[in-house]
Order: sequence, then structure tokens, then C-alpha cells
Amino acid sequence: MKRLLGLFLTFLGLLIILRSLRPELYDYLLPYAPYIKRAFWGVVLIIAGLYVLIKNKTARTALAVVFIIYLALFLVTPGSYSSWKFTFRDVGEVKEIGEFSASEIAIENIAAKIIVERVPGDTIKVLSNLPVEVSDGETLKLSCFECNKENGKLLIQVGDEVKLVSLTLRNTAGDVDLELGETVSVNMDNVVGDVAASGVFSSFTVTNFIGDMELTLENCPEIEIGGYCSQIGIYRGSGEININIPENVKVAPSIEGSLASVTVNKGFETGEKTLKLRVKNFIGKIVVE
Repeated sequence: MKRLLGLFLTFLGLLIILRSLRPELYDYLLPYAPYIKRAFWGVVLIIAGLYVLIKNKTARTALAVVFIIYLALFLVTPGSYSSWKFTFRDVGEVKEIGEFSASEIAIENIAAKIIVERVPGDTIKVLSNLPVEVSDGETLKLSCFECNKENGKLLIQVGDEVKLVSLTLRNTAGDVDLELGETVSVNMDNVVGDVAASGVFSSFTVTNFIGDMELTLENCPEIEIGGYCSQIGIYRGSGEININIPENVKVAPSIEGSLASVTVNKGFETGEKTLKLRVKNFIGKIVVE
């Protein structure tokens, strides 16, 4: 037991030092923070029960090591989400933050319902009931590191005349509703929540995603990249994804190392244009219809 305690203290100390020197590395834990925090008592009871039931010393040691790793992660997980369960604070009405001109939008490190919608105009308007930090330029960057309020909402109204080159979501927790219009590329990394997205896009890439997604490609872009009407990549994660595509578009699937059920409905085996679908290390269900 003394050795395990020593191992725990050493491991925790190393994680704390790493967090002090390289805090950006812990951004990858942000989307999973609610699950790590809320599962605490369940994990404790399960491991304690197994420890009592199992008599094998090696198995008991393995359980202890697993618990040490989990407990250390529990203690060092970024605090932006750690207080959700106990310190919810209601927020007021959504207010306008500003109006901007940009060709790219990057949303990072935020826990809120995110809505992107197309409206008449030639600018990008940002509205929220959270203290969102804005970095203006060619890329409009939006973030909120200390958001621990209930019913948080981020609304981005993109003018129809804005030619949006890319939209990026990274380290977000909460449902996402994207009305893309014509957007060249969409990238989602470390996103937890249900997603609904529709529009015309050349590429849509999802990495480290947990949740359900309804993705609709309304039409093929005028300019094809690599000979494909559009390209969808799903890398690592779990959930259920429904992909809706136009008629006369065939699907070229590539599946690697995934425990996923991928179903391409009849009618999409032949077509004038081709949609490239690549799935790697994903657990769940994917349906193309």
C-alpha cells in the first residue's frame, strides 16, 4: 500500500508540474472533463467492489493502478468544467458582442450551445450571454476559458455575402447547430455534444468526437478537389452519425481500424459525382442516406 501511495503522489506531482509548464496540453481533456468529474463515485464504487471480490494479487494491483491514474486525472482536469455540477450560474439574455469581417472562424475552449446561421449581409455578427474573448483579423477567433454558467449560448450570424473559407471548432462541449451555406472546409476536434450541420462544403473533418451528428451535404461545390464532389473524414470518437447527400452522388468509403457499423443505402453506389468517406478508429454507427 505504501508503494501505491508513493506511486500516486509521484504521478500526481509530475502531472501538476506538467500542467504548470505546459498548460495547453490539458486542453485536450476539456471536452471530457464533465465525464471524468461526474463519474467519480461510480468509478470508486466499481473499483472498490472488484477489489473486494478479486483475490488475485496481480489483478488487485492492476485495479489500484487504474484507480491511481483516474484519481490523478480527476484532480488535474482543467477547472473550466470541474465546477459545473455545483456552481452553475444562470446567465442573462444574449447580447451582441460585435460585428466583424473575416474569411475564417475558429471557436475554441468553450462550453455552450453553439449556433452558426446564415443571414442577409456581408459581415459576421457575434452574440452571446457569456464573456467570450474575441480576436479579430483574417481569422475570427472566439474562446471562453472561464465559462461555468448554465444555458450558455454562442450565436454567430454569417452574412450570405461572406465567403467563408473555413470553420473550426476545437475543445467544445455542448450542442452545435451549423447552417454553413457555402463553406470550403469544416474541422471539428475534441467536440462533445450533438451536432446538426448542413450546407455546401468541400471537406468536413471530425476528430475525437463524442455524440450524435446529423450531417447534410445540400449540393456539390462547383469546384471539385481531388476529383471528389466532397470529402468527409471521421477519425476517432464514438456515437451515431447520419449523412445525407444529394441524388446522383456515389459514395467511395474507406474504413480503417473502426468498430463502426457503416451503412450506405442503395442508390449511392453509382452516380455522376463521388463523395469520399473515410472512417478511422471510430466506434458507433454511420449511415449514408
